[in-house]
Amino acid sequence: REEIARQGKTIFDIVTMASLLEKEVQTKEDKEIVSGIFWKRIKLGKPLESCATIAYIKGVDQWRYSFDDTRIESPFNTYLNYGLPLGPIANPGMDSILAAIYPKTSEYLYYLSTPEGEIIFSKTLEEHNINKAKYLK
Repeated sequence: REEIARQGKTIFDIVTMASLLEKEVQTKEDKEIVSGIFWKRIKLGKPLESCATIAYIKGVDQWRYSFDDTRIESPFNTYLNYGLPLGPIANPGMDSILAAIYPKTSEYLYYLSTPEGEIIFSKTLEEHNINKAKYLK
């Protein structure tokens, strides 16, 4: 609680972030890096663009979502809205909660998941787009 307060966050913020991490990535290490990316994006005023929030809105877990899916009006849509969604989208486990509290600092600003579940991190949008073309054929 002291660390959360020191960061100027609330327990609700942490649980909401942890719920995104729970749905976005699988390993403890990836959750820590993605947490760092998400908190950095919030600080920079960039949308989180979390596919997990689109799955939550639609009630359907798909491999990919369409551009139209990312335009669905909802306070949970992190493509249209900045910052954290309205509230948690899942019940996070301890690894996700700890990653939300103790994010890993990195140079990354983007990531994607391959069909095999590997997480590919990128520093720039250009690098991210190259990785999308390479890994998401």
